[in-house]
Amino acid sequence: MRPVLFEVGGIQVYSHSFFLVLGLLVGLAVLLWEARRRRWSRSYTALIALAAFVGGSLGARLAMILFVGPSALQALSELALFDPRLGPGSILGGVGGGYIGGYIASHLSGRQCTCDAFAPAMALGMAVGRLGDYFSGEDGIGKPTTLPVGVQAPGVDYLVHPAPLYDSAFNLAWFAALLVLRDRPAFQNGNLLKLGIGGYAVFRFLVEFVRNNDVVWLGLTAQQIVCLLAIGGLVAYFLISARRTASPTAAAS
Repeated sequence: MRPVLFEVGGIQVYSHSFFLVLGLLVGLAVLLWEARRRRWSRSYTALIALAAFVGGSLGARLAMILFVGPSALQALSELALFDPRLGPGSILGGVGGGYIGGYIASHLSGRQCTCDAFAPAMALGMAVGRLGDYFSGEDGIGKPTTLPVGVQAPGVDYLVHPAPLYDSAFNLAWFAALLVLRDRPAFQNGNLLKLGIGGYAVFRFLVEFVRNNDVVWLGLTAQQIVCLLAIGGLVAYFLISARRTASPTAAAS
């Protein structure tokens, strides 16, 4: 593990912060590419991106109160918010907050953006950002394992699951899958973004079994419960949408 990635002029550059910023820049680059391909105006792209960033930042921090408890309020203090050694908070909260922020801004603008351009951008950004979790040894990396993929974690004499690398690998593959699906008729009007979020929720539910988060109910972590709620809501949405699409067709025949 390398919590301090390198030094520049005596200033330490933390791996978590470095890959977080790099992930944001990579995600922004993909977003701009997709927005241009979808013919979004620059001003509109900037508005939605800013709203998603603010919503994601707030969601990531606030979600830590749910996942960690009142002690997470420390990370919300004015000074700790800018501590380069700290992560931005919960990725699940960041995804949810970003979605809400973009949704509100798009509807207030009158454009009602479906924001599908964010789906591949989010996946690739997380693939890069998760490398910072691995190098910083965040959350103890993962649970003990005897599998060949095990890595040495700081402060222990056994191998553990490199859970952040699993996350990064999934998101890289998910990014490629979303690119393949992005022009399919079934994944327009917001469906690609919902699929992107749903796919990550399924993966995150599964990978939680090898992470170090506390079990809170029925053998599940708080993160897994949130993932199940998100998956349930998205499945219900797609089922209702499919029925609405099928109804006019049946009536016409």
